[in-house]
Amino acid sequence: MAKNKNLGQGLGALLTPSKSSLEDFSQSSILISKIKPNPNQPRKSFENKSLKQLAQSIEEKGLISPITVKQIENKYIIVAGERRYRAHKLLNKKRILAYVIDAKSNKDIMYMALIENIQREDLNPIEEAKGFKYLQDNLKSSITEIAKTVGKSRPAVSNTLRLLKLPGQIQESILKGDINAGQARVILQNKTSQGMVRLWKKLLKEKISVRKTESLVLKSNRVSPQLQSVQNSLSRLIGERVIIKQNNKNKKGFIKISFDKKTVNRVLDKLKSIKPD
Repeated sequence: MAKNKNLGQGLGALLTPSKSSLEDFSQSSILISKIKPNPNQPRKSFENKSLKQLAQSIEEKGLISPITVKQIENKYIIVAGERRYRAHKLLNKKRILAYVIDAKSNKDIMYMALIENIQREDLNPIEEAKGFKYLQDNLKSSITEIAKTVGKSRPAVSNTLRLLKLPGQIQESILKGDINAGQARVILQNKTSQGMVRLWKKLLKEKISVRKTESLVLKSNRVSPQLQSVQNSLSRLIGERVIIKQNNKNKKGFIKISFDKKTVNRVLDKLKSIKPD
């Protein structure tokens, strides 16, 4: 399978025609009726109010940035720009300006959609996590490949994927914007689903900040502030959940690092890369 040589260079490299790639790109006015949304589009939430505002802007000023599509037979699949496509439909437009791009594979299309949404900061953390998970499970992408392509660190991608370990109702709460990713990551420090849900409900009821949420977890887990700080630093460094346990009497304890068969080698490599004092 040929890999798009522009992947990992940002959305501009993927979607902007250049003299050296004119054979791969063309700009056309395409019938709306021939365009279909990408079924694997990472963004699932399209707020009606913001779509109407976008439609009004397009009506007044025109479409500043064409959408991007891939042609499949006599139809077109949206790679980037579904909000602009939806806004055109609201306006009952018959056509929309689009770049027709030669994406070599479904993996390329998924990466392009992710990159566009991430660069525009349009994705909710759960949508982003599900996009990464789709690349992992369906397109066999490693965390390293995902991180390199979308321009994030491996721990950042791992920490985003960890959000999918939250109970479904908490994930839904993140999608609605009730809590943010920082609060969600603190909730993940609870050992059980029941503990996560209890803290989440308390957070919603009392409008607790990230800092106070951390304090509540500290209290419930009985970890000293110093150990909690080390625990958080290790979690960010390794990109997996880290738990430090210490006996208050004899001060003995252990460090637990969570991983699975897909991440074990990366965790071991990360540990090996840590330089001794």
